[in-house]
Formats: sequence, C-alpha cells, structure tokens
Amino acid sequence: QAFPAQGVRHRFPSGKMHRKSAHSHRAGGTSVRPLLGTCLLVAFVLILRHTSPGLVFALSPSDGARGRRASLQAKQSWSFAGPTHHSEVGADSTDREASGSDVLVAGGPDVASTRRCAALLAAIAGVVTLARPDLASAALSVGGPIAVLGAGGRTGKLCVEVLQAAGRPVMALSRAQADVAKASVEELAAAVKGSAAVIFAASASSKGGDAKDVDGEGAIKAAQACVLAGVAKYVLISSGGVARPGSLGYVSTNFMPGQTWGVMDAKARSEEAVKAALRGTQTRYCVLRPGGLEDSPPLGPAAMEVNQGDAVGGLVSRSDVAAAAVAAADSTDADDTTFELYAFGAAFAQQPGPTDFGLPSPTGYERRGAGWPELFRGLKKDFSKL
Repeated sequence: QAFPAQGVRHRFPSGKMHRKSAHSHRAGGTSVRPLLGTCLLVAFVLILRHTSPGLVFALSPSDGARGRRASLQAKQSWSFAGPTHHSEVGADSTDREASGSDVLVAGGPDVASTRRCAALLAAIAGVVTLARPDLASAALSVGGPIAVLGAGGRTGKLCVEVLQAAGRPVMALSRAQADVAKASVEELAAAVKGSAAVIFAASASSKGGDAKDVDGEGAIKAAQACVLAGVAKYVLISSGGVARPGSLGYVSTNFMPGQTWGVMDAKARSEEAVKAALRGTQTRYCVLRPGGLEDSPPLGPAAMEVNQGDAVGGLVSRSDVAAAAVAAADSTDADDTTFELYAFGAAFAQQPGPTDFGLPSPTGYERRGAGWPELFRGLKKDFSKL
C-alpha cells in the first residue's frame, strides 16, 4: 500500500522551485528575488491595514476584538444560509444568523470591500509570483475568502464552521445569494468574485432543485463561473462510486424516488464536464469523493484513508468531509486530483471494501497520515478510475 512515509519533512511549498529561482538573480551572493518578494508581501499587508482594516480583522480575528466584531455585525448583519448537499431531502434551508463569527455574505458592504482588496491582492500576487514563486501559493491562501456554494446544507454549513474555527474569511452562499440550479454562469461568477477558492457543497433537495439541475448543471456552471471570476481553485464534493455505474451502490442511490432521482448520473457527468471546463485555464480543480455520509462527530484526518481510482469505498463523517474540502482548497498537492475519502479500521460498523465486484482491494493508492497534508501528498494528477 502506498502509505506516506513517516517522518518525511514537508517542503513548503516546493524546495525544488525555490532552489531553481534562487539561482536566477544574485548580487553579492544574495538572491534578489526572495528579498523582492518579501518586500512586496510586507507592502501588501501595510496597504491592507491602511485601506481595509475590516479585511485584516477578518483574516486575523482575536478575542480582544469581540467588541468591534459585535459592532460590525450590528451594522452589517453578517449571516449565512443556503441550499442542501448530498441528497438532503427535507433539510432545513432557512437562513440563520452566524452570530459571533467572521462570515461574509455576497452582496453586503463587507463583501464589496473584500472583493476590492482581493483585486488588489491579485495584482500584487502576479508580481510576487515572478519575484518569489515559492511564496505564490502561500499568498493565495490568504488572498481572499473561500466561497461555499450550498452553505445552508448540512455539509456546506460544516464547511463554513471549519473555516470560521480556523479564523478564515468565508463567503457563505445560500440559495438566496447563489441558486446554482437557476443562476446563470455570469450571476454565479459575480457571487464568487473575489474569493480565493470555491467549494461546491450543494446537492439536490426538496427545496433546492433536482439532481440534474444542482449536482449536474449547477456544478458545471459553478466551475465555468470560477474561470470567469478568476478564482484559483474549485473543489467539487462529489460521491464515491460515481465511476462504477453497474455497482449496487450506484444503482440503489441513483434511482431513489424524488428530487435525488438520477443523482449519481448527474455527479458522474459533472465530474468530467468540470475537468473539461477547467482544462487549459488558471483554475485548478479538486474532486472529493466521500464515502457513505454519517452525521457523526469528526474522527480527524488520522482516522481517514484517501484512495484513488474509485475501487474502494467506506463510511465517513460529514464533518470530516467538510474539513477535507477546506484543506483541499488550500493544498497545491490536491490540485487537479480526484480522490475518495472514508474512515479506515473499526471507526464504523461497515468496513471499507470494493465498490464493485472484481475490483482490487487494496488498490495500491491508499494513503494515510497524521494530517491532511500527508494524506494529499503524492496524489496522482488527472486520475479518476482504475
């Protein structure tokens, strides 16, 4: 099994890239590019603090600023809500206020400010990329909020909570702000503009549209919107087993009556269409295929197994799926990858196993680690089926 080696030192983000750039311009034995990149980053922070203190505050919330947070919330009414995810028929999609949290809602005054600052960051990031390539991904990860489409559904809401807990700004887009089933590509692009990454956590529900419109066309339109809005990363939460149309799991899930009818067909189609839409663009993709979803407490990355090829599946906590999606949004190792996620061992009564008859288990692509970076490191690019 291809488990990551223990004790391997993580290079951030690429020692090879750094060494290559360090040989480009030297003055008196000192690399000019690293110094220039550092100066640009410092200048960027100073600009933000003078022009948009609200964004700096959102990026770095502190307990000592609770009074100011409360004042901002009273004036700007930050809230979140949205549609559903992964066949959540009957899920509560009523708008709820996110009190005491740093959540940005599309269309509000703070989002406009955030987007202006994100545009400023994009301009500076271009120069930083030339001056210091090894810092480009780090600058991107704090360059703007992460947008969550389907933020009112069970998985989408958990994505928002993971981001809040990490102190990251988040654009929580409910059906009221971005209805993926009805909105055009241009309207979705306007909703996610200014975000550093987009997580698609929407799925068919009794109130949010059927599988064809949400899991299918909605996911594809969201990918196209990312290209139009200049978003660097698109994380699509799909489903394990989508590459096995003849399997019992695929058939039983696909033909459940109601809004979710055809959900596996829709997810399978959208996976391929999303990759085609992003091919040759500046937007990287990540397709996350969770196993059977459990509404249970998170087990953490150390209890997870990542696999590729859609040959093995299992059960997984919805909370762990949300945490993995957020981590993948920031991880360059997860760029242009498709992987399955499930808990290994005796975490659940049902043990991981082949998704269909005749498939190998183990596959040779299993990965485990103490954290998400170890789980994502070494993932095979542009690979979705054994």
